[in-house]
Amino acid sequence: MKSTIQRVLVAVAVATVGAGAVALASAQTTAATASSSAPGAGRHHGHRHFGGGRFVGTLLRATKQLNLTADQQSTIKSLVKSAHTHRAGAQVEGADETVTGNPGDPGFASAVQSAQTNAAARVQKESALAGQIYGVLTTAQKNQLPTVLASLKAQDQARRGAWAAKHSNTNS
Repeated sequence: MKSTIQRVLVAVAVATVGAGAVALASAQTTAATASSSAPGAGRHHGHRHFGGGRFVGTLLRATKQLNLTADQQSTIKSLVKSAHTHRAGAQVEGADETVTGNPGDPGFASAVQSAQTNAAARVQKESALAGQIYGVLTTAQKNQLPTVLASLKAQDQARRGAWAAKHSNTNS
């Protein structure tokens, strides 16, 4: 069972890196918006909380339904806090919009490579943390996890469907 989870984590990691590359490519092809003269204006650095990523965020949401013991909750909380502390020290400032928004800029290729390296490192760290959190779960909780995740997925799809239905009526 452990090897199956590891294979799934690797597959999701590869898909996430690919999605990040697609997002980066699409962001690079859209017209650059006017930005303020303040450094970093328009950026959202620091608004992304560790644990909100694809791996850890979903798993943390699921653990709320797994009846964790106080000891398990404490262990998971310290794992996330420790990972957050390590991540905060390694925070990298994003590339300048004048470089990333202009494929003709001499620094463009370097900025793309840097973004890809940072994304791969982030996926690796988040998937490793997800594995550590998974290791805290009991066998019964691990067996219950797929059902809880399916339930969360159904709730998310219902919420998105309701949002789409509400907003499609206003645009008609």
